[in-house]
Amino acid sequence: MNKVLRISYYIIKRLGCIHPYRISRILVLANWKAIEDKGCPIVYFNVSGFEAGFSVDELSKLKNDKCIRINKENRCMEYICEDPEIDEYDKKIIDKVIEEVSGLSDIELNRVVIRDRRYKELLSKGGFKPV
Repeated sequence: MNKVLRISYYIIKRLGCIHPYRISRILVLANWKAIEDKGCPIVYFNVSGFEAGFSVDELSKLKNDKCIRINKENRCMEYICEDPEIDEYDKKIIDKVIEEVSGLSDIELNRVVIRDRRYKELLSKGGFKPV
């Protein structure tokens, strides 16, 4: 199974009902944290965007996923399958990022990412790619 989806499942499971917008920001922040820690991202994925925002291309697959229920009332996704299995290191990084951004609004969370010095490079490379 695609690692981006497994990690996204974990994020959704941890946060309950979440929009792909927030998942994408958490993924980017987790990758930057992992690069700082051990020199490489926890997961590779494509990014499309511009100065004010972006999306993670692979997250579009979640809309038709059997483990995802779309909550139209709250405009979010819920994870409905067994607990997703991801590496302990990945969990540690994701949990730390979730803790750090838990009180931020969507706008504030987006600003954390797009104002980071690494954001322009992320856009120019089109995401996190294997070397």
